[in-house]
Amino acid sequence: MTLAAATLSDAEAKQRGWDYVIVGAGTAGLPAAIFASRRGARVLLIDAAPEVGGTLHIAFGQISAAGTHLQAEKGIADSVEQHFDDVMRLSYGLADPELVRLAVEQAPATVNWLLDAGLHALPDQPETGAYPGRPGYSVPRYLWGKDKGLSILEVVRRELEPEVASGRVTIRVNTRATELLTRGSHHVVGVRAIGADGLSEEYYGRHVLLTTGGYSMNPVLFKELLGVSPYTDGSYPFSQGDGLGLGTREGAVLRGRELHRAGGGSILSGFEFPAKREGRFDTSPDSRPPWEIWVNARGERFIREDEPTIYEREYAVVRQPEYRFVVIFDEAIFRAASPGVVGWTREKMEAYFNAHPMFARADSIEKLADLARVDARGLEQSVAAYNAAVASGSDPLGRIYLPRPISAPPFYAITLLGHSATSSIGLTVDRNLRVTDAKGKPIEGLYAAGEVLGSGVFLGRAFVPGMLLTPAMSLGRMLGTTLPI
Repeated sequence: MTLAAATLSDAEAKQRGWDYVIVGAGTAGLPAAIFASRRGARVLLIDAAPEVGGTLHIAFGQISAAGTHLQAEKGIADSVEQHFDDVMRLSYGLADPELVRLAVEQAPATVNWLLDAGLHALPDQPETGAYPGRPGYSVPRYLWGKDKGLSILEVVRRELEPEVASGRVTIRVNTRATELLTRGSHHVVGVRAIGADGLSEEYYGRHVLLTTGGYSMNPVLFKELLGVSPYTDGSYPFSQGDGLGLGTREGAVLRGRELHRAGGGSILSGFEFPAKREGRFDTSPDSRPPWEIWVNARGERFIREDEPTIYEREYAVVRQPEYRFVVIFDEAIFRAASPGVVGWTREKMEAYFNAHPMFARADSIEKLADLARVDARGLEQSVAAYNAAVASGSDPLGRIYLPRPISAPPFYAITLLGHSATSSIGLTVDRNLRVTDAKGKPIEGLYAAGEVLGSGVFLGRAFVPGMLLTPAMSLGRMLGTTLPI
C-alpha cells in the first residue's frame, strides 16, 4: 500500500478510536507515528498539506548528535554531556536547558536510526559547523545528506511505508485541524478538522500530538506575535502556526518572543510585503572589510560595522525598529571599495540606484535621508561623527577599520531588512512534552514537539548546528516510543 492510498473514508476515520492523533506529518510527527506504530499503536496522521514531510521538503537537513555510528567509524570521541555544554555555549545560555538536555539525550538514537536506515552523510562529515564569525561544536558531530532535507525525507518515507501497510498508521492529508476536543476541563481527547471536501469531522485519540511546525508563513499571526511583518515568503507554505492557536485556545501559553532571530538583513524587492529576496550586502568583515556605515531609522549607527561575530551583528539588527537598517557611503567609497552586494558588479549596483525602492542616491545627506526613509538630522550627525572618527583614528563604537570619510557626493544608501524562516515563539511543555498552561500545569492528553515549541528553546537567538531539525525528530520519536498504548 502506498502512502497516498493510506486513507480511510471520513466515516471510518470518525468511528475508529486512535491511540495517537498526530496533527502535523512533518519532522516531529512522522517519527512519532513510525515508532508508535512499531509498538502496535493505532495512529492517525493529519496534515493540512497535500503530502507528508513538512519542512523536510525545503530544509537543509542538518542534524547533530553525540555518539553516532559515523563518529565511531572515524574515531571521534563524544558524549551527550559535551553536546549539551556546546549547545548552551553556542546559544549564549539562552536555550532552555531542560529541553536541550532532553533533546541531546534522545538525539543519538534518532541519528543512528537514520544512518542505519540509509541516510548517507557527505564524505567530509561529521564536522563542527564552525564558520568565519560563528563558533562551532568542540568536536565534529554535525552532518547532512547530499539532497539536504529530502535525503532525510526519503529515509523517513521508506520507514513509514510498512507501518502504513500494516494498517496501524492512517494518513489524512489536505486536512486542517481547527479545534481540540475536550472532556471536561484540561483534558484533550481529540481534534476537529476540515478535509479537502470542506466538511468538518471529529477524530478521537488517547494522545493528541501537536507537531504542526512554526508560523513564519502566516503574516497576520507573525505580526501579531512580533509586531513586524515577516517581510518574505520563503518558508514552507503550511507553516501557519495552527498548533499555537489550537493550544492557546485550551489554555496553553507561548514563550520565546525575545528570542526572535532576524538574520543579518537582505535586500528585498520592495516595501509591499511579503517581498522577494533580491540580494545580500556583505556585512562580514572576514570576507569584505566595511567601508560604509550602517544606520537605523533614526539615522543612528547601532554597531561597529567590523564587529567580528555573526551573533552580535544579527542581534544588533533585531534591536532596531522594524529590523531595518541602511548602508551609507559616498562616491569615493563606491569607486574604491569592492562591490558590497554579493555577486553583483559595480555596474549592476549603479543601475539600481533611484530605480529600485531599496537603492537611493542623492547630492546631499539630507536628500539621501529622505529617499532612504531615515531621520535627516540623525544621519547628518552620524556621518559627521564617523568622519571625525576617521580623522582621529578612534571610533566611539570601537570600529577598527576606518578607511576613509563619507564626504564626496553623490551619497548612496542601500536598505536591508531582517527576516527569518524560523519561528522563535512556541508552546510551553514539561519534560514529558505535555503542553502546559499559565500555571505550569499539564493539559491532559495534549503533547507537542518540533517547531511548535519555538526555535528559541533550542537555539536561543543564535545558530546552533543541527539543533532545529534534530530536536524535532528526536522528541517526536520519543513520544512515539514512550506514551502508553
